[in-house]
Amino acid sequence: MKHAWRPAITLVLLALLCLPYLCLGCGGEEPSGRVVIRIGQITDFTGISAPSLVPLNSAVEDVARYFNEHEMIPGAQLKVISYNEMSDYSRDIPGYEKLKEQGAQLIITLLPTTGEILKPYSEKDHIPLTALGGSTPLITPPGWQFWFNCPPANEAVTLLEWLTQNDPGFPQGRPAKIGLAAWDAPFQKELKATAEAYCKAHSDQYYWVGGYLTPIGSVTWAGEVEKLKDCDYILRGAIAQATAGFCKQYADKGYNTTYLGMSAMTSFKGFILDYCGWDILDGAYSDSVCPWWTEEGFALVDLAKQVLNEYRAGEAEELIHSGTGYLGGFHNMFEICQVIQQAVDTVGVDNFDSQAFYDAALAYRTGGEYWVNYPEWSFGPDKRFLADNIRVYEWSKEAGDLVVASDGWITLKSP
Repeated sequence: MKHAWRPAITLVLLALLCLPYLCLGCGGEEPSGRVVIRIGQITDFTGISAPSLVPLNSAVEDVARYFNEHEMIPGAQLKVISYNEMSDYSRDIPGYEKLKEQGAQLIITLLPTTGEILKPYSEKDHIPLTALGGSTPLITPPGWQFWFNCPPANEAVTLLEWLTQNDPGFPQGRPAKIGLAAWDAPFQKELKATAEAYCKAHSDQYYWVGGYLTPIGSVTWAGEVEKLKDCDYILRGAIAQATAGFCKQYADKGYNTTYLGMSAMTSFKGFILDYCGWDILDGAYSDSVCPWWTEEGFALVDLAKQVLNEYRAGEAEELIHSGTGYLGGFHNMFEICQVIQQAVDTVGVDNFDSQAFYDAALAYRTGGEYWVNYPEWSFGPDKRFLADNIRVYEWSKEAGDLVVASDGWITLKSP
C-alpha cells in the first residue's frame, strides 16, 4: 500500500492523533474500591521526536488500559498522566514537578536528555524514573533509574562485531570504512564515542572515517555527506528527521552506503521510508530488543497486535507501518506494569508506593507465559538496564519490510 503522509505534515497528523492524551491517559472515573496508581509520563507529542514517540505513547496508554480492564493487578487502577515537553528540554523540570504534584509514584521518560536532566531530582525525591529511551549517564552510577531497554554503546559494538561475520557485503581484504552523521544529543554522542573507540581497537576490520554531530534542527548535510561519501557503512542517530534528511541528501549526490540504524531507527521506519524510499534503505541493518511485527512464536507481539486492533482499529495499519514505536513501547510498558504487579503482590495494593516499585524492579525478571522464546532479562544491584539481547534485522526492498537477519537472539557485548 502506498502511504501518502510526508514529513511536512507528519507532526500535524500525529498531534491530532494525540489530542485526547495531552493531559490525562486511561481517562474516566476510577472504578469504586480500586486504589489509583499514578504513572507520570514526560514525552513529546508535537516536537521533533513525535514521529517515534507518538506511537510509543499510544502503547503506554493501551497497556495500562489492558491491565485495568483485565484486572491484572487486583484492587488497582493504573492511571497514566502525560506531560508534553515538545522536545524542549527547558520543560523537563517543570514537567517533572507537575507530575510529582499530581501524585505520580513513578515517571516514564522517553528521551535520553530528559532522563539525564531529571536523574538528580529522581534521586532526591526517591521517585523512580522508568526510562524507555536513555543513555549510559542515566544509569551510572546506579540509583532510582531503571532503563527498560539497552545502552546504544552495547548495541553498537554488538552490531559491529556481528557484521564482520554475517554481512555478505562486508569488504574483503581491507577494513570497512565507517562513519556517523547525526544531531548533537546524548544518544548520538554515546554512539559516536563507542563506535570510534571500537573501530580504532579493531583496525584490521574497520577504518573510522569520522563522526560528525550537528546542532539539533540542522537540515543541510552537504558537508557531512562529502566527508562520508566513500563509507561502506554509516551509523544513524535516534531522530527521524535527521536520519531521513541525511540519507536523502546522500543519495541525491549519487552516493551509496549501508546504513546502520540501531534500534532507534526501527521506531521511525515509516517516516524514513516515506521520505527516502526503499531504493535508499535497501540492505540497511537495525537491531531491536523486541521481535518484529511479522515474527511468530512471541506472545507479546501477538498480544500487541490484538490490543492494537481492538483499541485503535482505525490507526492500526499506520501504527504498524510506522515501525516499532508501538511494539517496543508495548513491551516496555508491559514490563513496567509487571513490576507494579509484583510490587502489589508483595506489599499489598494499599501500600504501593515509589519504594515498593524500586524494590520490585531490583528483583524483576522476565519469564512466564508472556515471555516464551525470549531470553530472561533482569535488573540488579549494579545493573539498571533490562535487556541483554538483541535481534538484527535487514531492511529489504524485495520483502517490502524488515526481515530477521540474525540467527535468533544475540547476547550484547560490553563496550
